[in-house]
Amino acid sequence: MTQTLEDLLDALEDVDDATREEAAKTLAERAEPSTLDALIRACGDDFWSVRAYAGCGAAKISGPKATEALINLFNDPIIEVRNQVVDAVSTMGPVVVDRLISALKDERWRVREHAAKAAGGIKNPKAVDALIAACRDRDGAVKSAAAEALGKIGDAKAVPALIKLFRDSSKIVRETAGTALIYIGQPSVDPLIENLKDKDFVVRCHAARALGGMTTDYQIGRTWVRDAKVVDALIAALKDPDRAVREDATIALGMIGDPRAIEALIEAMKDGAVKRHAIASLGMIGDPRALPAVLDALKGKGIKQEGSPTPGCIVSEDAFIKEAAATALGQFRDPRVIPDLIVLLKDGVLREKAAAALAVIGDTAIEPLIAFLYDPKASEVEAEQERVLSYASVRLTAKDALRLIALETLEKLGWTPPAEELDISSSKADNLRVERPLGETGRFGPSGDMT
Repeated sequence: MTQTLEDLLDALEDVDDATREEAAKTLAERAEPSTLDALIRACGDDFWSVRAYAGCGAAKISGPKATEALINLFNDPIIEVRNQVVDAVSTMGPVVVDRLISALKDERWRVREHAAKAAGGIKNPKAVDALIAACRDRDGAVKSAAAEALGKIGDAKAVPALIKLFRDSSKIVRETAGTALIYIGQPSVDPLIENLKDKDFVVRCHAARALGGMTTDYQIGRTWVRDAKVVDALIAALKDPDRAVREDATIALGMIGDPRAIEALIEAMKDGAVKRHAIASLGMIGDPRALPAVLDALKGKGIKQEGSPTPGCIVSEDAFIKEAAATALGQFRDPRVIPDLIVLLKDGVLREKAAAALAVIGDTAIEPLIAFLYDPKASEVEAEQERVLSYASVRLTAKDALRLIALETLEKLGWTPPAEELDISSSKADNLRVERPLGETGRFGPSGDMT
């Protein structure tokens, strides 16, 4: 039965939270102008969900009174309310831009932050100057929101202010500024190249990251510029005195993917600080000229390493290098590397990387993998003193673990073995444990594994 407006307005005053919530939701969907005052009052309800629905309803009805109520909700203690209200205000369009501009000067930092977010959602150029000023706000959250909004609007006028944020003490602010410059696009290129020469290594790092489309510490982002002068500038940055800048420049070259960087990246493999990043970038570019160097790195030979590896690293740098090389070999998609990757399946540390690389190479890896699987001599593994390898949640012998990962890789490539070939269990390893005689410390050592 459809409720009348009177019923809904009465329900909005009910003592039960769920009743008020349902009433606010329905009134928000109807968005009747006559209910605006009731919805505005509900923006102060004790239950956060009622406030959120009431704000959404007020935004649909719009008007100065609704806008004021929504601005106040920018300071709500519940983040879900604030986020829903930002989305609602963003749908109101240019009519609220002037009020958002004034809200960027509000004494409450949350109001300033969410006013910036809403301005970014509306994407009206009228807010650009106020958002540029907000990049100098005393609060980091406001600066970050203003930078993000400027990126969404995409006005080139914001580029200098965003680059200044590379000097901010907050890493989140710096990274948000870099992302905004990527979204602004071509007008950012020359200023970013210029900042690769800045005296502050942090500024140089973020300039390199932005040019490579890297929005965080990880190798993700979007490749947005392939300008030759960008590649030249990043190649020059491979000689930067600071290791962090060299690392970021190395990864950026891989993200851009220009083959002109191949020789410089192979040379960078001599730098112990960036070797594994150089290998990863060579894989991302995928030029066959780099294949021998990456293959040699996997085998631990070919290039004399200078400089020092990652400081304070508790895991062997050599292991990182080999992991990067195994992953990179798959990205070349060259059948010549298949035998080396198949042999790596025997390596308990690198087998996952090798399997993933074989899956990337594709169909050409199927036949060699099948031959490996059914060749007893080729798939032979060394005895491990009756120890068993932990594979997922099942304890398997080394031979069975090898066979299982080969079968899983073939399955990823679309090849399914006959049903009888799927019988892999931990029974053999279990029998090894059961048949071992009990000693003074039992079959299992103090650590719980076999002694």
